Amino acid sequence: MCKQLEISRSAYYKWLHREIPEQEAENMKLAELIKEYDERFNHILGYRRMTSWINHFNHTSYNPKRVHRIDMLPSR
Repeated sequence: MCKQLEISRSAYYKWLHREIPEQEAENMKLAELIKEYDERFNHILGYRRMTSWINHFNHTSYNPKRVHRIDMLPSR
């Protein structure tokens, strides 16, 4: 696999066992919230209303651009 990706094995294992950055952990948490609210509201919320609902019920202050960016990720 490393040969196909043209990376060294040591770089792969270093990445595999790294500490997850705080920003990435926060993005993963937000992605779960987006998925939860999307299912709860039957896929009718756009990113603006999604941001409003998430911020209101979770007492957060996510930016609509961030919600839109994470909402568009293919892993969702």
